[in-house]
Amino acid sequence: MKAQATLYRYPEAARMDIDARLPEFAAAGAREHAVAPYVLVAGISAITFFGVLAFGATEQWAVVSIEMGCAFLLLYWMWSATASRDLELQWNAVYVPVALFGLIVAVQIVAGRSAYVHATRVELWKYAAYGSLLLVANQFGRNATEKLLKILTAFGTLVAIFALAQYLTYNGSIYWTWPALPTSFGPYVDHSHYAGLMELLTPIAFALVFSRKMKRYEQVTWMMGGMLMAATIFLSGSRGGMTAFTVQMLFFAGLLVFRTSRRMLLPVAATIAAIAAFVLWVDDGRVLTQVAGFREPLSNVALISRYDIAKDLPRMWRDRPLLGWGLGTFPIVYPQYKSYPTDLVVNQAHNDYLQALVETGIAGFACVAWFIGILYRSAVKNLRAGFEATTNRVLGPVVGCTGILVHSLFDFNLHIPANAAMFFVLCGIATQRAISEY
Repeated sequence: MKAQATLYRYPEAARMDIDARLPEFAAAGAREHAVAPYVLVAGISAITFFGVLAFGATEQWAVVSIEMGCAFLLLYWMWSATASRDLELQWNAVYVPVALFGLIVAVQIVAGRSAYVHATRVELWKYAAYGSLLLVANQFGRNATEKLLKILTAFGTLVAIFALAQYLTYNGSIYWTWPALPTSFGPYVDHSHYAGLMELLTPIAFALVFSRKMKRYEQVTWMMGGMLMAATIFLSGSRGGMTAFTVQMLFFAGLLVFRTSRRMLLPVAATIAAIAAFVLWVDDGRVLTQVAGFREPLSNVALISRYDIAKDLPRMWRDRPLLGWGLGTFPIVYPQYKSYPTDLVVNQAHNDYLQALVETGIAGFACVAWFIGILYRSAVKNLRAGFEATTNRVLGPVVGCTGILVHSLFDFNLHIPANAAMFFVLCGIATQRAISEY
C-alpha cells in the first residue's frame, strides 16, 4: 500500500514541478520565436549568396547544394512554426498558381507526358527548391524582411565591386583563375545573367534610399551601392540588361510618383545621370559599341538567331498544346523543329515565356500568367495600404522582379538557378500581407 501511495504521489509532484517551470518553458519558446526568423534570414542569404558565387549555380554540384539547403531551410521553418504556437501559416493567393504549376509538372512525369522524364524530374526538384524559398520569404515579418533586404543589397554591392575590379583587370578568367568565355562578367559565365542579378538587387538599394526611416549616411551608402550595381549592368555589355534596367527605372519612377509626388522625379533623373557619367568614365568603348547596336538590330547575329528560334516554337507547341513536351525538355525536342542551319546547340529558347508555353503547354503558361498577375496585384495592394514599412518592403522587390521579367522576353535568366532563387525570394517578399509585424 505504501508503494502504491508513493506511485500515486510521484506523478502529482512531477506535475506540480512542471507547472512551476511553465514560465521558464514559455520564455524559452519566446526566445525561439524571436530567433527563428533571423535563422531563416541567414539561411536564405547563405543559399542565394552561394548560388551567385558558384558561377550562378549552373553546375550540377551547385544545384544539388542549393536544393539541399532549401530542404533544410523548409524543415527548420516547419519545426519552428510547429514549436511556437503563435506562429501560424499566413495564407497567400500566390501559392495557388505555384502549386498548380508543380502539379502539372508532376503529371507530366507520372503520366509519361514528358519527352524525357529524367530531365523533367530534375527541373521539378529545382522548382520545389524555389517554391520553398518563396514560401519562407513570404512568411517573414517586417523586421526580418527589412534585415534580409539590407543583407541582399550589401551583398549585391560587394559583387558589383568585385565585378568592376575583374572588368578593369580582366585576364580571361573568372575570379582570375577559372577560364571563361569572352562574354563572362563578374562570377557569371554570361554577362546577361550577371545583368539579371543586378536587375533584381539594384532597385532594392534605391528603395532604401527613399525611405524616410534611413539616416543620411545610410541613404548615401545605399545610393552609392545602387549606382554601382546599375553601372555594372551597362559595363557588362548586356543589351537585354540595359533595356530591362531602363524599363524598371521608369516603373520605379512611376511608383514613386504614385506614392509621393512628382518632386521625386528630379532625384531619380539625377541618379540616372550620375550612373551614365560613371559608365562613360570607366568604359573602354565596349558599352558604346553595344549601345550603337540598338540602331541596327538586324545586324545583330544573336538577335536574328533568337528570332529564328521564336518562329519555330508555334509548330512545336501545336503538337502538344495542353501539357507541353515536359519541363526541361526544350533542348532535346527543339532540334527536330529547327528550320535554320547552325552547328550550335540551342539549349534554351531565349524567351522564358515561350519556353514555358512549349514545355508545359497552355496549362503551365496560364499558371505563369496567373502568378505574375498576383505578384503585381499584391504589390499594388500593399503600396496602396499607405504604411511606410510596407512600402519600403515592397517597392524594391517588385521593381527588381519587373526588370528580370522584361529581360526574360529575350533571354533565359529564370533558367539560371542563382537568379531564379533570388527572383522567388523577392516574389515572396513583394506578395507579403500588408501588415505583419514580428
